[in-house]
Amino acid sequence: MKKISFIFSVLFLLSSYSFSQGEIDAVKYSTKELNGTARSMAMGGSFGALGGDITGISTNPAGIGVYRSSEISGTFGSQMNNFSVAGNSRISKSTKSTDGSSMGFIGHFPLRNESVPMINFGFSYNRQKNFDGKIEAAGSSGNSLINFIANRSYGLDPDNLLMPDENSSMPDPFLSQPWLSVLAYNSYLINPQLNSNGKYSYYPLISPNELVQNKINKSEKGSIDNYDFTIGTSINNQLNIGLSLIVSEISHYQYSDYQEDFSKGSYVLNNELSVKGAGFGAKLGLIYRPINSLRIGVAYHTPMRYSMQEYYQARIDDNLSEVADVVNEIRPDYKPGSTYSAEFTNSYDLSTPDKWIFSVAGIIGSRFAANIDYELIDYRKMKLHVPSDSYDAQDWYSVDNEYIKSDFKTASTVKFGMEYRFTNQLYGRLGYAWMQNPYNDKFREAGNAAIFNSNVVHVLEGDTHYYTGGFGYRFNQNFYLDLAVVLRTQKGNLFAFPNIYSDESNTNLVVRSSQYEIKNSLTKAIVTLGYKF
Repeated sequence: MKKISFIFSVLFLLSSYSFSQGEIDAVKYSTKELNGTARSMAMGGSFGALGGDITGISTNPAGIGVYRSSEISGTFGSQMNNFSVAGNSRISKSTKSTDGSSMGFIGHFPLRNESVPMINFGFSYNRQKNFDGKIEAAGSSGNSLINFIANRSYGLDPDNLLMPDENSSMPDPFLSQPWLSVLAYNSYLINPQLNSNGKYSYYPLISPNELVQNKINKSEKGSIDNYDFTIGTSINNQLNIGLSLIVSEISHYQYSDYQEDFSKGSYVLNNELSVKGAGFGAKLGLIYRPINSLRIGVAYHTPMRYSMQEYYQARIDDNLSEVADVVNEIRPDYKPGSTYSAEFTNSYDLSTPDKWIFSVAGIIGSRFAANIDYELIDYRKMKLHVPSDSYDAQDWYSVDNEYIKSDFKTASTVKFGMEYRFTNQLYGRLGYAWMQNPYNDKFREAGNAAIFNSNVVHVLEGDTHYYTGGFGYRFNQNFYLDLAVVLRTQKGNLFAFPNIYSDESNTNLVVRSSQYEIKNSLTKAIVTLGYKF
């Protein structure tokens, strides 16, 4: 049958069919970055036992009980995000962005009670993650996405992969068949052969171990934002307690191009994904002060339950003109062109893991303060769910959730910060934070993430290190200004597609992915303006 590039104009609602969500998406929306007020960031985000800071309250709600006056503040930052990619060639890509990362209001209400001297209410906005960034990579290898697709297409009936022409009533194959198989078959990148056992296998339009030139372009925009509503108090000036209710919003757009050039032609795989999500959760915190110079804090963050809506589409642009005669022998009348999916939408729910935070702070006189936080998150507790109003079986994502349990681990975060008051008006601050990556070591080494849809380009990040510092200036008892500079470093691996193994032990590699080492360095300048009254 002649291949027709066919674009559907109907927007399908796929409430009962899973396409793009998976373990990579789950961890992307469950991990957070170091963001907040300039004072908090200058101290490595470490405020779990100190309290008295808008971002500190988002770590431990009991920190609101430290306030003895009302306060309003706003934080703005500018950042440079740089990716360096190492491969057969080396490409660096930088992205600049500016945003408001934190703002909030604290209302202090004294009470005529010696045991409970006040009650404080607060509202704060805190950016939890910024997705803005671009990665480019180029190189050559004997690995091809076409081999990956051919291997994953075993057993599929080619008649079910064909795109309908203008006059055909054939069903849309994207509704029932693997997207990569549909795109590759209609672009002539894979071709079927019937085995003696009656099963179809597919062979790729490249020679074995052929040197392939490839290029990746990947860009992302968006953020995860939290809105905290907090109430707290102090009991006998020794125990602070606080409770926060959280509303969270996810906005994420991702675009990727993966291009391969080989002796018989070239093609480009394009993917677009747009995600919107809204979720809710809660935080509970305590800060105990056994003596004036020591504070001990503990906080618990419940899982966030998100309702997610995603829109996605894909396309392959193929140019096999140099081998048109060979292609025509298999399926006649070849012409270079494009194979499009429709724009699809899907709904699902996501539960992020809960979090425990343990903190200790020391205060020496009125000059020096230091704080250390230890956070513990079990990423194996991430879960995908069908929406509450869906008629799908509740175990629809059971396989995905089993992947999550086996591929992720319990990860730690350590934050340390200190502050020194040089004069009654000038403060100096330093901090450091280490965030452990959430991946099981064997999973990272295997590089065989469960990928859905055709969005195969992905990154497995390594541990993250933050080096921070800054100053604070008090103009008077009411008005203050804080400045911070943050350097973030992180290494990871960029995959053009997952590896394929013939066994569960990941010892017999069948298809090896094109893989690049990446280094990410982010520099951020932050300013906070605040007023106490």
